[in-house]
Amino acid sequence: MTHAQHGATDPASVLCDPGRARVLGRIGLGAETDSRCDDLAAWVTEALDVPVALVSLVREDEQVFPGMTGLPEPWAAKRATPLSHSFCQHVVITAAPLVVTDARDDPLVRDNLAIPDLGVVAYAGMPLTDTDGTVLGSLCAIDTRPRHWTDAELGILERIAAAASAELRLRLARYDTDRELDRRDAVEAAHLRALDRSHILLTAARAFGDATTVADALTRLAELLDAEFTPTLLLPVLVEGDRLHRLGDAGDPHPARFARHDATPAATAIREGRLVHHPDRASFETRYSAAVIETFRRLDLQTCVAVPLLDAGGPCGAVVLAWDRPDAVEPGDLLTLASVAGYAGQAIGRAGLLEHRIAVAHALQNAMLSPLPQVDDLQMARRYSPADARENVGGDWYDAAPLIDHPDGPGRRRLMVSVGDIVGHTLDAATHMGQIRSMLRQAAWDHLGEPPSVALRAVDDLNRGLGLGAAGSAVVGYLEEPSPGRWSLTWTNAGHPPPVLLAPDGTVELLDEHDTLFGFAALAELPRTDHTRAVPPGATLFLYTDGLVEHGGGSIDEGIADLLALLRRHHGLPVRDLVDTVVDVLAPEVPDDVVAFAVRFPVRTDSGA
Repeated sequence: MTHAQHGATDPASVLCDPGRARVLGRIGLGAETDSRCDDLAAWVTEALDVPVALVSLVREDEQVFPGMTGLPEPWAAKRATPLSHSFCQHVVITAAPLVVTDARDDPLVRDNLAIPDLGVVAYAGMPLTDTDGTVLGSLCAIDTRPRHWTDAELGILERIAAAASAELRLRLARYDTDRELDRRDAVEAAHLRALDRSHILLTAARAFGDATTVADALTRLAELLDAEFTPTLLLPVLVEGDRLHRLGDAGDPHPARFARHDATPAATAIREGRLVHHPDRASFETRYSAAVIETFRRLDLQTCVAVPLLDAGGPCGAVVLAWDRPDAVEPGDLLTLASVAGYAGQAIGRAGLLEHRIAVAHALQNAMLSPLPQVDDLQMARRYSPADARENVGGDWYDAAPLIDHPDGPGRRRLMVSVGDIVGHTLDAATHMGQIRSMLRQAAWDHLGEPPSVALRAVDDLNRGLGLGAAGSAVVGYLEEPSPGRWSLTWTNAGHPPPVLLAPDGTVELLDEHDTLFGFAALAELPRTDHTRAVPPGATLFLYTDGLVEHGGGSIDEGIADLLALLRRHHGLPVRDLVDTVVDVLAPEVPDDVVAFAVRFPVRTDSGA
């Protein structure tokens, strides 16, 4: 066969035709095995004695093989090739058969990649068409060596192609029928939904919109269903791991917790993710165990509906309703029940996630913000208020950790104290806070005898090296008792609000020496310095985070001035009361984490007086 006619038509206008693409979509065939199409391909290989036969549907950018025999790997597994490997596209473009004796010498296809990659040498392809004559693909016979196709062989191939086209047309007819049935069902469902049930959905949307706990969502669901459907029995069931938990009393002697595979309406609805409806007792008794049937009879129930509660991850539970009369619900009721259960499932899923986050946050906070240590003669108190009171955790921290005796001699008590603020107010910030706080403890122990700036530098280096991404401000101080009753403070400040040293007479000293923030690569090489003060007997070291002094529209300097004034006025309070008073006055309700941490030193001299 000559190929003069091939190429006369614009390929793109044919392959990319929207109408043709719609027909291909309606057929529903693609790069997956179809048994009928595979049978047609096998028929070709047997009738023509060829190694490869394809039922090929040509799309705008690829060809797919719902029917295939003999194709080499990896193409056999993919059941598709790009058009660079397609002879069949020429059948579609020209709407005519394509017959090639030796593709390597044929000017139309000799550059096609199917020759080296698929071993195509001889090719014969017949158009596959719909009832309107649109060419959708090709039924082709392929040989791996040159071959002169006889008229008889081409006639056989043409007859098989006619059978393949008939199969495609039958699929299109089924699609049109199914679509018409779907359209009819949709109209019917729309009428049923309109039967006095729209207000239930509106009520459900309002009822579940602000539910914050699983129990709250379940209570609202029960109230709504009781009011609108007046069931004889209503039982929620929740998924708990690999088991189900029935809430409420069904008069069932069996345990409230049971397996997903149990033969019950709730388990069936959850397992299969669908509404289960039994309009009468006879229907019910064909499905379930003797024990479940006995309970149904004892409660004199007739109709049963079990609706899955679906959240984003799948079924989170089900709600079972039963009535003491048969046919208690209509099709419109079933649709409404499914919709209400959908609202409830989403609310339960959100509430469960929130409850889990809160539980995790509480556990995280308790693990990270441990109790203050007991140190003879030192009185310590702290107050922590997170920005997000629901999760009760934030990015600020306080800490006090005893260190071992100084390496140059025993008998010296040493304590590391720190406060800090990780950038952000999310659970991620809290996680970073816990890591940095723990790393500071470790660094202090690893660098005993060295000043706090060394520990902070080590933490900053490790933070960058591990790519943790934590950044913020901190004060790290070492309290030492070089002689009984005498304490000193050595500290380094990484961009944090300055500590306050409050003397017993109310005099305040702002320890305002500071360096740059930690966790920022651009600041990593800047020096960190240490500062030392002898602590007067009876003095109080007051540490805090910026949430205490930076809020309400004022500057941080104004906030610090308010703090100093408050400390002067209340310097005589016990340390616990002092911390509470400061937080209650300066930060009763602030949109930021707040830490206040105070250490009061003993009132005694070297002689112990």
